[in-house]
Amino acid sequence: MERKSLADDSSLENQPAICPVENCTAMVKHTHLLRHMISEHLDARARTLPFQLRMREVVSGQSTLLMLTYRQLIVDHDQCLAVLNWCYHNPIDLMAPQLDLPPCHQGLSSHLPVLVMVCKTTWKALLKQNEDKLTNTSSRDLTNEWGTVYIIWLVSPYTRRPIYARFGILNSQSQCLELQNRRRIRNFASRMPISQFINGLDPFYVTINEEQLDELCDSRGNQASVFLDVTIEGPVE
Repeated sequence: MERKSLADDSSLENQPAICPVENCTAMVKHTHLLRHMISEHLDARARTLPFQLRMREVVSGQSTLLMLTYRQLIVDHDQCLAVLNWCYHNPIDLMAPQLDLPPCHQGLSSHLPVLVMVCKTTWKALLKQNEDKLTNTSSRDLTNEWGTVYIIWLVSPYTRRPIYARFGILNSQSQCLELQNRRRIRNFASRMPISQFINGLDPFYVTINEEQLDELCDSRGNQASVFLDVTIEGPVE
């Protein structure tokens, strides 16, 4: 889950950073994140993702439902489910515009691209990473111990004020798991020490275990799925 730890977000505003999508090593400017996602991760000619990446324009308070076939996720792989292009009433005071967009996406230049990220892992794997004592044990072996956990978070280019969003998880009957968490959107250029996450001191991540998802879901096979409900609330005015 996420790579190296960096310092204060504001010092990174003008610095390119590694794309947050797993196995993509491209260095991306904050003003070019949406262009990169369109050209490298939405383009049919580029390397395809295990899940179909969605892109949507949203406003504050608008709910987006994303299907999550959680058992099909690759272990310890940071997966991007969607790019939510969030519209704010006064963007010039909050964020830099997105540049060099294709003609058909020029209307999104004043929007903030928010990437919905998820990672399937185990607490044992996270603790091993925290202790810096990784062994040759495969990820497949680790999933059989301590249970499987899913980590959900949002990333975006740098913003001058914190942006908040709310998460929920529903099944096909719109029954909601007790997971209505308000979290802050991360600057995609920053990385948080894993120890801070494990100790529960972060404002960014939501976690849910596989047993909770199975109880909510209609089936327990590889096709088991739920809906992730994401609502961007915006900055605290």
